[in-house]
Amino acid sequence: MKRIILGFEVHQPFRIRRDFFWNPRFRQSLEDRFFDTERNKDIFERIKKNCYIPATNIILNSIERAEEEGKDVKYFFSISGTFLEQAERWGKEVIDLFQQLAYTHKVEFLAQTYYHSVTGLWEDKSEWREQVKMHRDAIKSYFGQYPSTFENTELITKRDIIEEAEKMGFKMMLSEGTSRNLRGRSPNYVYKLKGHEIRILFRNYILSDDIAFRFSNPNWDQYPLTASKYADWISKSEGNVGLVFVDYETFGEHHKEHTGILEFLKWLPIELENKGVEMMMPKDVYNDVYDEIEISHTTSWADIEKDEKSWLGNIMQWAYDDAVRRAEMPSRELGNEYLRVWRYFTTSDNYYYLYLGHGSPAEVHSYFNAFGSPIDAFINEFYAISTFIHEEINKLNIKNEPYIFMLGDKRASIAWNEKEFMEIVMRDERFKSHLKNLRQWLGNEKD
Repeated sequence: MKRIILGFEVHQPFRIRRDFFWNPRFRQSLEDRFFDTERNKDIFERIKKNCYIPATNIILNSIERAEEEGKDVKYFFSISGTFLEQAERWGKEVIDLFQQLAYTHKVEFLAQTYYHSVTGLWEDKSEWREQVKMHRDAIKSYFGQYPSTFENTELITKRDIIEEAEKMGFKMMLSEGTSRNLRGRSPNYVYKLKGHEIRILFRNYILSDDIAFRFSNPNWDQYPLTASKYADWISKSEGNVGLVFVDYETFGEHHKEHTGILEFLKWLPIELENKGVEMMMPKDVYNDVYDEIEISHTTSWADIEKDEKSWLGNIMQWAYDDAVRRAEMPSRELGNEYLRVWRYFTTSDNYYYLYLGHGSPAEVHSYFNAFGSPIDAFINEFYAISTFIHEEINKLNIKNEPYIFMLGDKRASIAWNEKEFMEIVMRDERFKSHLKNLRQWLGNEKD
């Protein structure tokens, strides 16, 4: 394999307060009452020091050094809107560095959901589309690029998400290179969704996880991993072009500087060149379609099963998700700060903290969990979103039960009054059949 696409997920969530149930607050701003601003700041500033500044300087220097030698070093970044908001508050120098990367024209910035949310898994994609548009506009505003490549949250991929991304004008989408969808084929090619024009790049999770999870493990039979060794693996891999995609915090935070991870990042472009491997951006390989492919399974880059169960796999996650969706329409009706804060609840991390499992997946979830345990997370998160809904319902003077839209046997959007009901019907024609139920529901309201 003589071409590699190397990129990074850059994301920080707004974490719900760990003591929300035990110490409720009533006098601060809406955000500060529900979310742990001080902790979010502390975490961001720590990772800024360990990763964001040193790693980005290394990448910028690598690009500039290569340009001086008449060569190309290229990367891509997928940066969430919540990360950009935190950087505006606590790390504008990080934004400055990313903007310097944009000026080189050797870095592609991808689109994703602004709030790094699970909304792509909802039956009604209206909120998902809004978040994608918000993010695309943010990337244009910050970095002067109008993204043509899309990465859904945590590489959560379904056929309907790919089709929706294509409708929104994206030419390429990233996905996890699972055997369920590849069916024996190599991830190291550019594919086209069967019956469509949108391209799919599959992440080579073995090569990616060699860096993200195994780099500093002394019990790994390939430890220590050097840039030269890794470049050699890439050059000897089958295929036309490989995708290596990892969390940016891999460099200096998950693997600390003393492990050699930042030196690895510094030397990797040099060693790739020595092995005759060209660094590319996703948009560079759009025309290199190898074959069509059908997508019939929901996949992600999380855990062993690599599906949606890391976020919607148990009753706590289902309950939390249902409560979040109950708050959507009141948040829209109230707007402004209520809508913004509600969208923080949709962030995938809040679901991820509720994961129940065992073995290595549970260890990974525990490492990233902002709470002491999934139970601690559920007590505080579910109480927070329930309190949030209750406050909204009181403000809107709603005294009736909600109307739950169903699509087949699946719960979809939820309305609390006629205005919200009609807004849901107007935004998705699949709900028009529910109009016959409106009068009966309104009649029940008045009983």
